[in-house]
Amino acid sequence: MTNLAVITVTKQGIALGEKILAGDPDALLYVPAKYGVVETNRVKVFPGQLGPLLADIYPRYGGFVFLMATGIVVRMVAEYIKDKRYDPAIVVMDIMGNFAISLVSGHLGGANALARRLADITGAIPVVTTGTDVNETIAPDVIAMEIGGEVDDFEAMKKVSAALVDGDKTGVVDLTGVDAPSLRGPLKPNVQCFDSLKALAEAAVVAGIVITNRLVDLRASLPGKAAVILRPKNLVVGVGCNRGTSAEEIAAAIRSVLNSTGLSAKSVRCLATVEAKRDEAGLLGAAQRLGLPLEFCAKDALNAVPDVPNASEAPMKFVGVQGVAEPAALLVSRGRLLVEKVKAGNVTVAVAETAPGRSEVPGAILP
Repeated sequence: MTNLAVITVTKQGIALGEKILAGDPDALLYVPAKYGVVETNRVKVFPGQLGPLLADIYPRYGGFVFLMATGIVVRMVAEYIKDKRYDPAIVVMDIMGNFAISLVSGHLGGANALARRLADITGAIPVVTTGTDVNETIAPDVIAMEIGGEVDDFEAMKKVSAALVDGDKTGVVDLTGVDAPSLRGPLKPNVQCFDSLKALAEAAVVAGIVITNRLVDLRASLPGKAAVILRPKNLVVGVGCNRGTSAEEIAAAIRSVLNSTGLSAKSVRCLATVEAKRDEAGLLGAAQRLGLPLEFCAKDALNAVPDVPNASEAPMKFVGVQGVAEPAALLVSRGRLLVEKVKAGNVTVAVAETAPGRSEVPGAILP
């Protein structure tokens, strides 16, 4: 499935677009009908009006490359761009291929990276104007993307990003052991890494970046500092339930366990359960309510998980496994158990943390 729309309205743009297609297998080119281009699976012909075309295809793509003047593009996309968290990458190139301009959603949407990729393909000069990039310093939203996570508070992120752009002293503490490329190697003199919140709080820094899956009160932990939390998606919630348990009860049990153990729901990557629960309506509904994928594990794989803390005869008798919540969480996370199984009414919940650098799921049967 293609995820990049390249749009041109000129003959010279067609030649540049074909060059992009040759270098990017995910791209699809849109050209006006007046040039008589034959439509293929990667080249689409439109009547010639940009407004109706964009209205039709805008929701379909994660990125757009406009081969035309920047002014045209600004006026055309203005009504569509809403929020940097959700806007697609938008890059503009002149029809001679001299420049690739990152216009919208440089970090989260990936426009900066797209502009650089297009430059590699076409020989253009990438034009990137985001403050952290031109200052060659780290950016919280980029780190969040690198760790496959999300920014906890975008207003807080803006303050931290402003501090970084201004060259203010900024501290970073990673409490989960994730591997963010931005934090490897030498950092700018005003950026320093710490090994604990206490060390960051005591440091003479203006701002802080905290990478954690824990619930943290930054105002209390880092008083007087602008700070943002980045949430890695490194928690797997194992779930078992009695037949007929409602989605409401299952979702409430999961939320309760996370809150009571100080874990952030924003760091949950998925729910995990036994294959026999594939048709459990309440479990499927709970996953939908929580906005999380649900992974199903084969019985043999669950029974092969070693050192399950609370293996039980009951699930072995009724389902044929040593347990559901704990072994499913351990199997899918390939990590360590943070929360042993908690029984809440008709639901059993356990939480495991993915080991850094590991995300494959051996033995799991995916939906």
